[in-house]
Amino acid sequence: MNDLDFVAFFRDIHGVPPFPWQERLARQLIETGTWPDLIDLPTASGKTACIDIALFHLAWCLERGERGKAARRIVFVVDRRIIVDATARRAERIRDALRNPPTDAVRAVANALMKAGGSEPLVCQELRGGMPRERGIALNPAQPMVITSTVDQVGSRLLFRGYGVNPYSWPVHAGLLGFDTLILLDEAHLSAPFAETVAAIQREQSRAEKSLAPVQPVRFVSLSATAHTERTPFGLVEEDFSNPVIRERRTAPKPARLVEVPRKPADRVKALFRETLNTYKTLSGEVSPAVAVIVNRVRTARLLFEQFRELAEKEGFTVELLTGRCRPLDRDDIVKRVIERCGAGREPRTGEPGLIVVATQTLEVGADLDFQGLVTECASLDALRQRFGRLDRLGRFRRARGVVVGSADDKDDPIYGPALSATWEWLCEKARREGDALVVDFSIEAMDRLLQGVDISSMTTRSGELLQLTPLHVELLAQTSPTPAYDPDVEALLHGVDRGLRDVQVVWRADLPVIVRDDRAVLDTRELSAASALLRTAPPVSLEAMNLPLHVVRAWLKGEKDTDSMADVEGASASEVEEDSGSPGLTRQALRWQGEKWETVFARQLRAGDTIVVPTEYGGCDEYGFSPESTDPVRDLSARARSALKRSPVVILTKRLTEAPEVANIDAARDAWTQLAKAYEEPDFDPEEHLPALLDALGDEMLSSRGWPITDPEIATVADRDGKLYALIVTSRRPMAGDFSEEDNSSSQTVPVTLPNHSAGVGRRARELARACGLSQDLQDAVARAGELHDLGKADPRFQQFLRGGDLSILPGEILAKGPRRIGRSSVELGERHEAYSVALVRRHRDLLGSVTDAELAEYLVGTHHGRGRPLMPDRSDEGVAFAVEVDGHQLQYEGVPRLSALASGWATLFWRLNRRYGAWGLAYLETILRLADWLQSAEEVEKGRPR
Repeated sequence: MNDLDFVAFFRDIHGVPPFPWQERLARQLIETGTWPDLIDLPTASGKTACIDIALFHLAWCLERGERGKAARRIVFVVDRRIIVDATARRAERIRDALRNPPTDAVRAVANALMKAGGSEPLVCQELRGGMPRERGIALNPAQPMVITSTVDQVGSRLLFRGYGVNPYSWPVHAGLLGFDTLILLDEAHLSAPFAETVAAIQREQSRAEKSLAPVQPVRFVSLSATAHTERTPFGLVEEDFSNPVIRERRTAPKPARLVEVPRKPADRVKALFRETLNTYKTLSGEVSPAVAVIVNRVRTARLLFEQFRELAEKEGFTVELLTGRCRPLDRDDIVKRVIERCGAGREPRTGEPGLIVVATQTLEVGADLDFQGLVTECASLDALRQRFGRLDRLGRFRRARGVVVGSADDKDDPIYGPALSATWEWLCEKARREGDALVVDFSIEAMDRLLQGVDISSMTTRSGELLQLTPLHVELLAQTSPTPAYDPDVEALLHGVDRGLRDVQVVWRADLPVIVRDDRAVLDTRELSAASALLRTAPPVSLEAMNLPLHVVRAWLKGEKDTDSMADVEGASASEVEEDSGSPGLTRQALRWQGEKWETVFARQLRAGDTIVVPTEYGGCDEYGFSPESTDPVRDLSARARSALKRSPVVILTKRLTEAPEVANIDAARDAWTQLAKAYEEPDFDPEEHLPALLDALGDEMLSSRGWPITDPEIATVADRDGKLYALIVTSRRPMAGDFSEEDNSSSQTVPVTLPNHSAGVGRRARELARACGLSQDLQDAVARAGELHDLGKADPRFQQFLRGGDLSILPGEILAKGPRRIGRSSVELGERHEAYSVALVRRHRDLLGSVTDAELAEYLVGTHHGRGRPLMPDRSDEGVAFAVEVDGHQLQYEGVPRLSALASGWATLFWRLNRRYGAWGLAYLETILRLADWLQSAEEVEKGRPR
């Protein structure tokens, strides 16, 4: 295999040699350059090693100069949130080894990957629920990446409707995922609609008039441990079966007793509790066991967890709750504790307390955990086999015990449908009798024997009825700004027409204004302006957000707490949704990001895909996740989330904060705030004069939990509706690169930068990225020239005033592309967007694009570099302006109004013409090259922190 050695590369990173199938697949890729359509492998056979194999194949192709034969972006997709985290850990292990190669074999792969044009051999990224003002996929399109995420997050972004993502950034995510990307879909049989949608996207990409070759459209591979297909899959052969490690895992006995219990929730919870405790006590005679109990509903898991928590200290075990319905930072803490205790390969230790993990479907797929005991509610057969893949996962214990709790009346389940009852009946039929018990062996080998020649279609999880992606859908989805009046049903395209139920993201904040009404705290909607100011300064981020089904959030806000049916899978059946007939007056309100502003909404006004922020006083969440009955204030994770994302701290100080129990001296804090508020009413108010007294009273513990200390602080004030002081906002004058979203990195509030220097830098970077990605010379010329011209409209004197914020001492006499960071909004009134003026200049001076083969493309890229104009430009009132700007040594004049929003401008016609020319995803990819060049240049300017 050339100078690159897959076996040595794999062994030197993971400490063990690859399985025969892993080496065979790597060799097949090198010889044929083609992935199999389906990789059908049993649980615990190492499917996630496909990440290693894909990376090695990319390195091989780069070493040989064969750009385009292997994808730079490797996207591992599962439909369980916690498993995304577990898969990401493997990718990070590979990344760390490539950064600091321990051996020559790893160094050879790292050196080859650097030839892709990235800043390092490998970048890893988890795509969690997006946020409107949060940066998404890494900025360099040439960078080799491993991305781990879910069907919802990858699928929605691929379809130009990224859930929770800034709509103006939708084309960037679609472009990056639509080209130079390999999607590895784990347990593909659970996500058949998504697989079919990706296949339809591939067909649509082939319709483009012009190819981006050698850059290739998205590629797709299905992975499964329980696949049943007519296709010939890549799977295990005799060589693999004789491997001692695989044989040990396949033959490990997993006897499971069948315990019949009526479907009534109280009876089911009682039985699950009893069987789990009995299993734990039985195993405790020889080891300190780790026992999992996996259930089908989040509420069932919560009830069991609370019962075990009451008993834990007396019985000497610890208990954890593991669901997907918790905030990522909380989930990281839980997963870390669980992995430390029962990660695969860790043997139970004498003297340590036992462990009971209560979990939902989130442990079904890919969780690299190893339990000695497992109690589970009955589910579909494929789901059960996945769950038992966590029992004696590596086959070393050999004395595992299992229990399946179910009944014949489990019909028409909202998640598993008739498959649940069909599975229970089949298990009872195939079970062997041991005394009074019915027992089924869930070992891989035993199950393979039982299922030979059996039609299991009635016992497997049903996919929703497919909604075929058509050319009309693509035309509608390609319209991102503004979106069309009729928008295709993205949920149905990802999960099927009867399983399209999308989440809402919920964030809790401690500084929002509240009032007490009917003995409960509610959002003070009269203070929307103050709340909006706080959220603009410290916008929500995904690490502090919890994904919850729409109907659950509605019920919780209305105080109904009707969450019995909430499962822990994506795309749960829409039959679970309860009709919202409540009155708006009976519900607590939330804040929702809408377009470019925050607004207050009632529960009934919420829509799938919304991001909402609620006061911490609403309760509903604890360290283990969603807890609708809880009325205790929720921990505000915003400071911790900003730190994790390497953003500069933002400390928000309010009167309410002075009453918090963590305050060092509450009386002194109250007095300090009173003095601040009084001084605020004076015309010469200086917050820096009064801030030290408040900080001293709050104390180090309180301040450090909110991100203090802050170097070179900048202080802003927020007033309430009566003009009195509501909050002080303290942040650093020097921004960090992590502070800027996909919108902000190309906006004004960074550091002062002149227009000529910024434009030249973006043009240079755009050419470098286009060349590194393998685009043709003509396309390199188009994106580079667009980069040089994209910000000409900022020469508008009104925009220059906006950038300076009234400070004429900032680079006097220069035309700026960027201005200094400011807290709050500018009062300068702008007309049409600067991109529209840039296009107007280009149209008036056609010779600017004389050297570009596809001048239409370059013009279009200039106009869409902030995600607007797809297909219509924003319609803004503007009386016009006159200005001059120097380009290529020539002084260009402009006077007038662009009016690109008018249909007669031809802008929409240009959009559709280029969509036909390059295809929807191809055009988005070309836009992405320019926009990422802009962001990278801006990030460098921020990092250097000086005029350029």
